[in-house]
Amino acid sequence: MSLPYGPLMRGLAVSWCYDRIEEGLSSLQNPSQAMVFTQGSRVIGRERLDPRAVLMSQGPTAVLHVGSIILSNAAGYGGRELIYDKGTIVHTGTGTEEVSLTGSHAGNNRFVIEITASGTVGTDGQYQLRKTPWTGSDWGTEAEVSSGEILVDGKIAVSNGFIFCFEVGQSVVAGDTYSWETAAYRVLNRRIRDAVIPVTVEIEVQTEDEAVGEGGYVDQLMLMFAHKRLTAELYDGHYEEVKEEMTSMSVTPVDQGEQRIYRIDLVIKYTGKVFMADVSPLITLTEYEDPEIYY
Repeated sequence: MSLPYGPLMRGLAVSWCYDRIEEGLSSLQNPSQAMVFTQGSRVIGRERLDPRAVLMSQGPTAVLHVGSIILSNAAGYGGRELIYDKGTIVHTGTGTEEVSLTGSHAGNNRFVIEITASGTVGTDGQYQLRKTPWTGSDWGTEAEVSSGEILVDGKIAVSNGFIFCFEVGQSVVAGDTYSWETAAYRVLNRRIRDAVIPVTVEIEVQTEDEAVGEGGYVDQLMLMFAHKRLTAELYDGHYEEVKEEMTSMSVTPVDQGEQRIYRIDLVIKYTGKVFMADVSPLITLTEYEDPEIYY
């Protein structure tokens, strides 16, 4: 776990634009109908290309570049967001998979329930519950929370009303573990901005046929990045429209020693909203009794 404490950006961020373009390029086909770009591979560079790709690749390469971003104030307000993620249970061993988490929780912790004696839920079986707190930068020290017989209803209190539930009648096996991580944090809105982000894509290919032949990269790119309306998550559960439009494209032959390659330059403009916020851990308040005052 690494909770996103500090600044947070969602919506039309530069990384979102890069992801979208890489997704599109990954569907390009050469004249042999082979997929020439693989999303996340070294043949696509963000701002710069991995030099190993230039030496090793016999196919096309691409570099994505953002030179300017236009930001302006936007109407709307994301408000405060409280996020509680109870996590997903990971089971190891041969015992029952019929388990669940219910109730509420606070804090960011790693929990492990280990079965210490086999049995049938509702009749017998023993457990040990351990917790490791998240310090904000690393995991703390693991400590036992509780242990003993599994209750007849199969429920184990974890903390703050949070309940781990075994289904009654199911078998538990000594040595099995059930682990999960909880997250609780607060997102405080900083601002929502309108954004225009033009991305320059520089593609280098080996042959003229690949570049401008019938059904070549130019034809595919014109269809791929035609005017579209997409969506991006602005804040939790709220999506905003993003407009994608290719505004220019050119093809230029370039001589590299005795070899001629073809460079395709295109500009793809994205228009939408970007959400910027501060994220902090959600702290559980401790209640103190009022001291007695004697007169």
